[in-house]
Amino acid sequence: MAGSVDKILLAARGHAKRGEIAQAEALYREVLGRFPGNKRARAGLEALGQASKVKPVAGPPRALIQQLMGLMQTGRNRELIDQANRALRIHPDTILLLEFRAAGQGALGDHAGAAETYRRLIALRPDHADTHGNLGNELMELGQHEDAIAQFERVLALRPRDPVALNNLGNALLALGREAEARTRFEAALEVAPNDVHMLNNLGNLLLNEGDFTGARLRLEKGLSLDPRHVLLLNNLGIVLLAEGDIAGAQARFEAALAADPSYAEAWWNLSPLHRFVPDDPLLSQLETQVAAEGHSEHDRMLLEFALAKAQHDVGRTERAFALWHSANARRKAELGYDIAQDRTLFAQLRDRFAEAYPPIPETEADRAAPVPIFLLGLPRSGTTLVEQIVTQHSQVAPGDEIATLDSEMSALDWSDPEALTREAGRIRAAYYETLTGLADGKPFVTDKMPLNFRWIGAIRALFPRALIVHVHRDPRATLWSIYRNFFSSAGNGYAHDLDDLVAYHGLYRDLMAHWATQPGTIIDCDYEALTEDPEARSRRLIEALGLPWEDACLRPQDNARTVATTSNTQVRKPIYKGSSQEWGKYAPYLEATFAKLA
Repeated sequence: MAGSVDKILLAARGHAKRGEIAQAEALYREVLGRFPGNKRARAGLEALGQASKVKPVAGPPRALIQQLMGLMQTGRNRELIDQANRALRIHPDTILLLEFRAAGQGALGDHAGAAETYRRLIALRPDHADTHGNLGNELMELGQHEDAIAQFERVLALRPRDPVALNNLGNALLALGREAEARTRFEAALEVAPNDVHMLNNLGNLLLNEGDFTGARLRLEKGLSLDPRHVLLLNNLGIVLLAEGDIAGAQARFEAALAADPSYAEAWWNLSPLHRFVPDDPLLSQLETQVAAEGHSEHDRMLLEFALAKAQHDVGRTERAFALWHSANARRKAELGYDIAQDRTLFAQLRDRFAEAYPPIPETEADRAAPVPIFLLGLPRSGTTLVEQIVTQHSQVAPGDEIATLDSEMSALDWSDPEALTREAGRIRAAYYETLTGLADGKPFVTDKMPLNFRWIGAIRALFPRALIVHVHRDPRATLWSIYRNFFSSAGNGYAHDLDDLVAYHGLYRDLMAHWATQPGTIIDCDYEALTEDPEARSRRLIEALGLPWEDACLRPQDNARTVATTSNTQVRKPIYKGSSQEWGKYAPYLEATFAKLA
């Protein structure tokens, strides 16, 4: 870098302040190469944790360091790695050369190689906090979250209350499902750096996923007051507003995110259900451009194809829409690595474990004081959200939406172990009732509309003998087609992304529901088509079956002010309507052969 020493030192301090350690170190070394006794350069290196490595003599030539920095700054990462490796053969274990190599490896996606290089750096300087942090970031990319946690904790041991390390530790904990611990770290990071928009976004996103929409909105809005074009903040705020029923506000945020970054695939996917595309729509042409563009990850391309499929559906291009849905679903199935055999095994284990009805496990006095759960279950897209809207209009029923607690506990059990449920019953029941009580708002009943809870009916009857169970179902062709058209962000719906898998899964579901029907206990039947054809009669029948007195508010589900965080969040803001079960007929030529296999 040509220029005065003062300018070089100023630039070095700027790099250091932004955490660009390799660039700062290179500039400080450039000054020392010209003026070995420069105190400010030596002090700068010391601040970077490099004082013990400062030598005014042997080391890579200044011209080489400048060349490597140029390669890094221009993104020529393959050349950067090759040059660094050649230099390391002459100057082995040189800190700066290893840092250049690690930076290039990480930029090229060679996270294993970068992690190995950072480990070599740690062997040379075990107490260098930034190197531990960089290794933690590479381990996160490799999915090695426990190991990443150890590195971020090492940073915090060296630099207590470091906000970046706290934030990164929160991300690692969140990846392991340790939400409460992650929230604590995000909050601690914001105590140190209250105006960091990335940290505000992380905490806001966590609160969003926990269902604390008010808390999420406050953090996201603060972030946007600091950076109005931050695409992650805009997108996440849009999701919050959509859950709260502010559809226009949500659409505006998604469009603002795309104005800031037209390639942002998640915003396209979130916008597509809210926007009615027309043939000459500028948004349609922009979306077409993005789908055709190079450089998208497989995940982003999948989201873009789901979005464009919906747009093509809007304008009546059914052949193109179906092709895009087929491609997007194939990408998602590959991403998840799903095989229907895993669900066949699970369902067989459940039928075996509950060949006879499991005797109810006695509740404690504290258990009996908890709210009564109303399980609304079936397949996704079968109408559970509408039914929850109707039921939670009742003054005695609080909405729980899709409560993850029970499903995650049941999914984690080893169903080949005959004692697993009995052994874990007390803990699982206590955790679920704690969640339910937190959602009840003092009401005696709380809904749980996690559809796939149908798998756990045998366990539900044993664990929650007071529970009410409502089975919601509709024309299987309508259900399966609606599932196929939607992207599910969780990994628990792997069957959703292949039409043959969907038909096979429907058979597993149908047979298991028939099995539960042979055992003691009531399952309230709710036919979605019948409900939409005659809302009042069917709603009255449902409320009566739940043992509740009739309230006229149950006929106005569109007035329900609760938040809805599922894919049905736009439909539930409308009055009950009929005809949606015929939508699949537009695609009958592509579906009839597969749907003929439905027994």
